[in-house]
Parts: sequence; C-alpha cells; structure tokens
Amino acid sequence: MRNVRVYHRLAGLAGALLLAGVALPPGGAALAAPGAPGSLADRLAATVTGAGVHRHLAALQHIADASGGDRSYNRVGFTRSARYVSTVLRAAGYQVVEQTVPYTDFDITTERLRVDGAGGGDVPVLMTRFTPSTPAEGIEAPVAAPVDGRTGCDPADYSGVDAAGAVVVLARAACGYARQQQIAAGVGARGVLLYYVTPSPENSYRFHAFTPEMFTIPTASVAQRDGEALARAARGDGARVHLTLRARAVARTTVNVLAETAGGDPDNVVLLGAHLDSVPEAPGMNDNAAMAATVLQVALALANRQHAVTNKVRFAWWGAEEMVNVGSGHYVAALSGAERRRIAAVLNGELIASPNHGRFVWDPGAGGGHVLADLFAGYFDRRGLPYERTSPESVGSDHLAFEAVGIPTGGIDGGNLGVKTPAQQARFGGQAGQMFDHCYHQSCDRLDTLNRQALDANVPAMAWVLGRLADDVRDVRAATAPGPDRQTAYPPVRG
Repeated sequence: MRNVRVYHRLAGLAGALLLAGVALPPGGAALAAPGAPGSLADRLAATVTGAGVHRHLAALQHIADASGGDRSYNRVGFTRSARYVSTVLRAAGYQVVEQTVPYTDFDITTERLRVDGAGGGDVPVLMTRFTPSTPAEGIEAPVAAPVDGRTGCDPADYSGVDAAGAVVVLARAACGYARQQQIAAGVGARGVLLYYVTPSPENSYRFHAFTPEMFTIPTASVAQRDGEALARAARGDGARVHLTLRARAVARTTVNVLAETAGGDPDNVVLLGAHLDSVPEAPGMNDNAAMAATVLQVALALANRQHAVTNKVRFAWWGAEEMVNVGSGHYVAALSGAERRRIAAVLNGELIASPNHGRFVWDPGAGGGHVLADLFAGYFDRRGLPYERTSPESVGSDHLAFEAVGIPTGGIDGGNLGVKTPAQQARFGGQAGQMFDHCYHQSCDRLDTLNRQALDANVPAMAWVLGRLADDVRDVRAATAPGPDRQTAYPPVRG
C-alpha cells in the first residue's frame, strides 16, 4: 500500500509533474487487498471507471493543447504523453521500461494546392505518405476527372478524358487508391488528388502508401467538398492547379512504454495495451487516448496487489501505431519464440468512446481469440449492453502484430469511418447515416467530443476481461493447444 499512498500524495500536489504544465490527476480508488470478497474481475470492473479514465484524458488533452494541438508519434506531444504515463506508473510502484523503437518517418516539408483563376485560391491538401514528391517548383497542370459513375479503377474509365499531363481528381474507390494511382499514371497523369466520400464532406484524411513501389506520381488527398468541386470544374469549363508536395524518408525512433506486475505466472502473461500516439492532425482523444488511459487506470488499480495476481499482467503503450503498428510490430519482432509462447492473450481496444458510438467485439470465430470474444460478449450480455461481433481485421491496430504470430488477441472498438445503419441506430442509439466518429483523424477529436456514456460502459468491460485472464487463462490456452485436446466448443462464461 505504501506505493499507492505515494501515488495519491503525488497526485494531490499541484505542479508535481511538469509536463506542459500538467499535474498528475488523482488516479481513483485502488483495489481492495487480496482476499477481499468478489472475483478480481468484478473488483476491477467496479474500481476502473470512466470517471477515473477521464481524469487521465484531461491531462492528455492538456498535453496536446500545449504541444501544438496533437500528440503525434514524431512530435513533442507524444514525448510528453509517454513521460506522463511513465511518471504515473513509477509513482504507483511499477518498474517501467521505455523500449526504443527505430522506424522510417515521412518528413513532409511542403504540401500546397492552389487553384488558379477566378474563385480559386489555396485548398488544404494532405500528401500521401511514402509517395513521390513534385519538383521543387511544383506541378502546374489542368485538372481532369472521369465522368460521373467512373472510379478510375480501369483505363477505360478515362475514355474521352484528357488526362495526359493533368492532375486527376478521384473519389477513393473499392479497388484501392494504389490501383487508382497506377491507372492514372498509366494514362499520363502527372499527379493524383484523392478524397474520401463520407457524411462529413468537410473532413480530410491523410492516406498511407502501404506499397510505395506502386506509386510513381505525386499523390495527395483533399476534403470531399473540395475534391467534388474540382471534379465538377474539370468536367465543366476546366480548372488549373499548382500542386507542390515535398517530403523525404527520415530515420527516427519512438518508444513503447512497458510495465508489468511483479508477481504472477511468467509463463502465462496477459498483455493489455493501446497505442499512445495520435495522428499529426488531431489531439487523438478517441483515437486512441481513451484506451491508453484505460490501460493506465487498470494498471493503477492493480498496483497494490501486483504481487498477488495468478498470471503476470503486462501493460503496453505503443508508439507510432499511426505509422502502421510500428511500436507493436517492433516489440513482437524482438521477442524470442519462447517469449512469444509465454504470452497467453493480448487485449487491445480502439476508439472506445466514439461520438456516434457502436460496440464491436473482435471475434475470429475460432481459437483463443474466440474465447476472448466470448468473455467480452458474456460481460455485455449480463449487463444488457448491445454489441456486434466483427473480424479482428476490421480495425487496423496493434493486435494484428500479435495475431500474425499466432498469439490470441481480443478487444473492442466503437467504430470510426463506418456509417451507422438504421438497424445499428436501433441497437446502439445515435444517428443513422452518420459516421460512428466524424472526428476520426480530425482536429475535433478532443475531450469534449467523446461519448461519455460509451466510455463509462466500455472501460469496466476492458477491466473485467483483464481481471478474468489475470486469474485464469486455461480456456484460452486450451483453445490454441495443438492436437486432440484442442477445444472446439466453449462453455458459457460465468461472472
């Protein structure tokens, strides 16, 4: 209990931690001592609350506000966020490791789009990561666009369109923007401007070249309303633009923040993690500070009984997830085969407080991941909370690095770019026809746009499932065991 008291004393001192002027917030109640009535899962669910998580979120929002408006993987806001988490953990009695993670960043120096002529001017533009730059002086060219109903996924879509030497404007299509860029380059385009069709046409989304070798001409994105306006102009009287995109690959490092309970079976590790970084365009409160703060609050709740857990619990805050799972991928790659086998389960979460929220449980349909999905489902069923099961691959996040090497993963998300259906409105409330999170990767992803009701319901769920696994991972182990003993049917989970 001494370390917990130290934490609370530190939390009560104004200015105890100078992180962009942020003092440590109170962490909420710690768990009762070992042997207290009720299961560890139930006690964690009662102790780890949305209100406690919200206090950490307020600190992370303050950090973003004091750091240029974001907590991006390559900026001071992330460094301050990592320092905040590490300081809180150490004050609570944890040994903290900050694992250095090398990665290749894409350092954008210029991204400018000017529409020439009457009614023109500068239009906000976001360069697609790891795509070619324009010449230093930029590209001056006419704008071209396929006729309405054509996607640019096939060369025939440019029939009758003078795309040679032009900057092509395209709505992101199902064939993928890498193919759209290839086709545009093949018909002689000098550049591509993409836009994402959503119910929030003012939003802009930066794209990422997952296969950079497929991109041979400069590519960027604009808001839907700007893209549609350019496409209309291209199909009408014409338009010309001056596009300048300049960037280069740069070797950098980030960190993963790691801590674990002092006790527990080291051959049955349960890992609870979340990415700590935001995109450069947003403070990242829903994506993904809400989950990162939940992991922190669970760790604080376990601090006074970390010697008494049955299975070792490891906590992780990943760096550079927004550069496509850099931190978690490095962590997994650095594990030996024996170390991987010691990890029984990995829990992750994304966007757990989406403004127009849904509740999606990741379920691969078999194996240890299915057992984890049943744990979440059982918790929600008993509390009358609606949910839908979805594939773990429906959300690109850190759990995929573990899933790829056969470690069971589980988690939930609240929805992001997807548009809520009428059936989902009936199930979850909110507004059909709108995105689950209209602030996803936007500057409005702030503390005041989070759905507090969703946060209050989802935070204890993560804590409860972690508590179950901290006590017992036999079902997960059995479901992934090779041979005839492997389970194919799972008994109902009891609270």
